[in-house]
Amino acid sequence: MDTIKKNRGKKPTIDIFREVCEAKAGIAGDIAAALNIRRSTLYGWLKNDPEFSAVFDEAREKILDMAENRLRTLIQGVPKFEIDDHGEKQFAGWIEKPSETAIIFTLKTRGKKRGYVERQEITGANGADILPPRTLTPEEAREYLMKLESEY
Repeated sequence: MDTIKKNRGKKPTIDIFREVCEAKAGIAGDIAAALNIRRSTLYGWLKNDPEFSAVFDEAREKILDMAENRLRTLIQGVPKFEIDDHGEKQFAGWIEKPSETAIIFTLKTRGKKRGYVERQEITGANGADILPPRTLTPEEAREYLMKLESEY
């Protein structure tokens, strides 16, 4: 990182850029600050240099991997085991209980294709359309309005 101080604002070697990206967890503002450049300069490098872009993306992917690993721990929990009188492992509670919030988050984001989606279906009575499927004549509109008023 001492090399960065000597070459302020200049594009670093790919190895130095990789080191900074990993140290700053792929956070663009932190990377730019560490390289003593503007964020726009960093984005220019990423746009114009596929190798820099790949290094940046990889640093961001590593952080996502870490977050997913932590999410897995939150979902599964960390069980506590004790050895019983017969030398067998037995469940003895939790070091860290499973997180209902993490479970719900995972189901909502990754379980959509299995039906874990919150959405509202808006229909009329018995699943009918709320609005008529076509344009009504003035007389039909009056009749429809009278029907709605009598039902509701």
